[in-house]
Amino acid sequence: MTDYPRLTLRKAGIAFGLACLLVMLAVPTIFALLRGDRFTDSTLDYTARFRTNAAAEDLARTLERDWRDLLALAQRVPQLNPEELGHMLTGASGDGSRISWLGYADLGGTVVAATNGLLEGQDVSQRPWFRGGLNGGFAGDVHDAVLLAQLLGGEGGEPLRFIDLALPVLDQNGNPAGVLGLHINAAWLTNELRASAQLYGLDLYLLNPAGDVSATSANETPSAGEMQILRAAQTGIEAGGRERWPDGRDYFSTVVPQVTHGELPNFGWRMIGRLEAGRLPFGIDLMQSGAHWALLAMIAGIGLLTLAFVRAVMVPLSRLAASAERIADGSQEYPAISRGTREASQLSLALMRLQHDRISDES
Repeated sequence: MTDYPRLTLRKAGIAFGLACLLVMLAVPTIFALLRGDRFTDSTLDYTARFRTNAAAEDLARTLERDWRDLLALAQRVPQLNPEELGHMLTGASGDGSRISWLGYADLGGTVVAATNGLLEGQDVSQRPWFRGGLNGGFAGDVHDAVLLAQLLGGEGGEPLRFIDLALPVLDQNGNPAGVLGLHINAAWLTNELRASAQLYGLDLYLLNPAGDVSATSANETPSAGEMQILRAAQTGIEAGGRERWPDGRDYFSTVVPQVTHGELPNFGWRMIGRLEAGRLPFGIDLMQSGAHWALLAMIAGIGLLTLAFVRAVMVPLSRLAASAERIADGSQEYPAISRGTREASQLSLALMRLQHDRISDES
């Protein structure tokens, strides 16, 4: 009995399909091991920068609307007497939960009219908002206003804090006549940051040029000495990267060097956004899940194609080989005609002619 090789066409076809599957699995696995972390890091870094810029833009746009409203009010101030002006400023303040105070002071720094009459007759000539407003558009960082806070009342015994907007009021001849100032409750600023942080899925820090945190959506406020990203914010340049924070976790942080929009005066703020390194955004998670399903679909597809190839090409050749062996052993059977491939058809017809000639010679 002839000793044939153990490898058959069917086994060779299946082995080829399995080898293709192994290569397909190995290539993406090696890529994921070598480049996966780098890809994820770069994506998270971009996500932190994009979302922080969006949050800064949202805040600046909101404050610019206040600035535009203040500009419109300043144009009406010279046309009204103090009583009418007081009613207008009170109405423009709304319910006081956000705009705590609107007031107009003359060139001497005496408050002429204000929200609900608060601070009328008081001297505010030494206040930064008044002096800044005389020189043009002014935006002031978060600060305490003890006198006004005592009149308005604070929560928990702590004085209220405010941010300021102020601008000069011009008389009918275009000469400075006083300053119109606006105090926005700093609690609104904190709530605004928390709403943006929840919307964009990151923590936000608003810093002044000295590196102090003016407002934040997070519970902790690290100092500039603890964090490289906070020191970078003091320089007022765009920066970012991965860094371990005092809570022991790694975050991707980025600095937006200016929080301003349109004609809004510059508060001097820098915004920092941080995104936890171990937290994948929805888009990356979806992409990874999609890649897994795509890989499984590819494996299933190659497996089915391999089985179809074996059935259509390899099996007919195996049958022809078995039929040829039986004919060589003396069988008078005719091989089945194969139409699967050109070669199989040629082989089956050749065997048929040989068998026909042999049977004719014997008869």
